[in-house]
Amino acid sequence: MLHLVQSGAAHNIERFALALCNDPVEFWLSFRRIAPMRVALPGGLLVVIRVLAAVFTYVAVFDATALVMYAIGVAIVPDEARGTFGLIGLGIAEAAALATVLVFWRVMDRRRLRGLGLNPELAKRQWLRGAGVSALMMGFIVLAWYTLVDGATWDVNTDALRAAAVVSSGLAGFVVQGAAEELLFRGYVLTNLQEQWGLRWAVALSAAGFALWHAMNPAFNALALINLVLFGIATALYKVRVDHGQLWGVCAIHTVWNWLQQIVFGLPNSGLTTPRDDVLFSVMPNASLPDPIWGGGFGPEGTLAASLVLLALIGVTLRQPARRG
Repeated sequence: MLHLVQSGAAHNIERFALALCNDPVEFWLSFRRIAPMRVALPGGLLVVIRVLAAVFTYVAVFDATALVMYAIGVAIVPDEARGTFGLIGLGIAEAAALATVLVFWRVMDRRRLRGLGLNPELAKRQWLRGAGVSALMMGFIVLAWYTLVDGATWDVNTDALRAAAVVSSGLAGFVVQGAAEELLFRGYVLTNLQEQWGLRWAVALSAAGFALWHAMNPAFNALALINLVLFGIATALYKVRVDHGQLWGVCAIHTVWNWLQQIVFGLPNSGLTTPRDDVLFSVMPNASLPDPIWGGGFGPEGTLAASLVLLALIGVTLRQPARRG
């Protein structure tokens, strides 16, 4: 058997040599017409590679930009303005990361931005509705839960000019930050996973990834993990069932949720705190109560109140018909 194979190989080599000698031009053209060999990867593996590449590139771009902005703040920004500058720097870093997601969608997926859920004609109405939903949820958490159940005390920033500056700059920063994370998780990740494995798996996996995204934050705990998963599920279902595949509403939910808890009410945002001089109100929880009541240092997302409002939002979204528009 081995001898026959060797003889066949020698015969083929002789044929190629004769063809090359007799008519080298025709030989070269026929060689160029041979289709290149391509390795076909399973569709699921390609999706996983694209999603992981987008996530890791997002992190790299965000960290690099944030480091540059931090260095600028330390080097040239006065101490009294660093709080405001920090929020602006956060917005710039998130804007760079957001641009990364859009580039991936256009270059790697080769699709239009409308397919990601960015139809500009629907932006205003859906964003305002999402902002209202978020304000209702965070309003309940702070005004009802922290004030009545937890017995938190309140203080107000007496420097009106500084408070106005941090409230406005904080909103601008979180508009970008909220949109960046939503484009990544409820946009790029959810869409790719949904098209490959269906909505249920896409919602579950994107929500789990979103929760683990915050696992290194200070005071992260079991209830915070659960609530972040619930947030991911609620926003994914809101996108699909309420806004019919558009991202504007969930961008607003994320933006207003973070802005209210951290800048307006001065509470930890996923464990991240802001100095009292750089917030409008300082809501100070009763830390002697069990962690699920006051958040355990993680903020509203570590409370049972967040569980209640997010479960309520999930319930409302599930009552809506599922369709994509």
